[in-house]
Amino acid sequence: MPLLALAYLAFIGLGLPDPLPGALWPEVAPAYGLPNAALGTVLAGVAAGYVVAGLLAGRLIAVFGVGGVLAASLGATALAAAGQALAPPWAIFVALAVLAGAGGGAVDTALNAFAAARFAPRHLNWMHGCWGVGATLGPALAAALLAAGFGWRAGYALVAAILGALTFALLLTRRRWDGAATVPQAARVTALSVLRNRVARLQMIIFFLYTGLEAGAGQWAATVLTARGATPAEAAAVATTFWGALTFGRLALGFVVDRVGADRMLRLVGPVAALGALLFTLGLGAPALAVLAVALAPVYPTLMARTPARLGAAAAVHAFGFQVAAAMTGVAVLPALMGAAADAFGASAVPPMLAALALLLALLLWRLPARA
Repeated sequence: MPLLALAYLAFIGLGLPDPLPGALWPEVAPAYGLPNAALGTVLAGVAAGYVVAGLLAGRLIAVFGVGGVLAASLGATALAAAGQALAPPWAIFVALAVLAGAGGGAVDTALNAFAAARFAPRHLNWMHGCWGVGATLGPALAAALLAAGFGWRAGYALVAAILGALTFALLLTRRRWDGAATVPQAARVTALSVLRNRVARLQMIIFFLYTGLEAGAGQWAATVLTARGATPAEAAAVATTFWGALTFGRLALGFVVDRVGADRMLRLVGPVAALGALLFTLGLGAPALAVLAVALAPVYPTLMARTPARLGAAAAVHAFGFQVAAAMTGVAVLPALMGAAADAFGASAVPPMLAALALLLALLLWRLPARA
């Protein structure tokens, strides 16, 4: 199988387990006798694993190669899902969530490092679109199993089986992933020197803001719309539309990003995202969220694709991990701050925060150097 096709499949696999904790929580919580708030413990565990793996991934890739890191890390996510399917004691369930996050963070970093070195920006957009396919497919499969009368453990078991098959494919091809010349060079650049680079720090800030904005819009849209008078079903449908538009945007804009130019694309979509967030603040619902989602869609993959050109191939291997860690931190921190604001001032406080983040994101994207 061509490595590009396998990379697409690996991104689908990366997306499969991500929504499972929330999607299956209504069944998991009573099984363990836990309150709804305990879901935060699982999500925090995933985030912690993701951040740690992102910070260490550059060194791991330099030592074990992209193929070795991919196979081991995807295997870790499969093992975590399989362990959770056994309904272990709660402390072990949370520990397995940390393992799942660590595996996901390392896979994310390694795939981005490989793809940015080998492929055009359009392929990174399509690969991240494949993550959206996996993130949609995972809860859909779990829901189908629940509807068929199987318990929540079947959802984790099926995802574990799929990830196990992908791990086997990566093991068989692990030596083919290490042809990119950028990987061996990582050993000649220290992680600390990358952190001292102004452009590297700027990109980390952008990833933090971007994922916080994306997650904040997707997670709080339904709550905001319900406060505006929509029924829960209507609000949930609009929130689902946001994620669908994000996936569509990555797949569709992948066809034009190389023609427009990656850096030009980033500068163009920033103001459009700010406009979408502003329209949402002013009371527009689904259309504003769709504009915001499509504008945000190419930011993450295109920034990853341009990292080697901006920082150099050797530094990029470390930078990919730092960017993944910054991105996951944004997911964990910024939506939580929006939740605190919603508790203190009402759900109407969230849209202005989204608009402010989108405007800041647009300004920082314009500050990035455009290089060939």
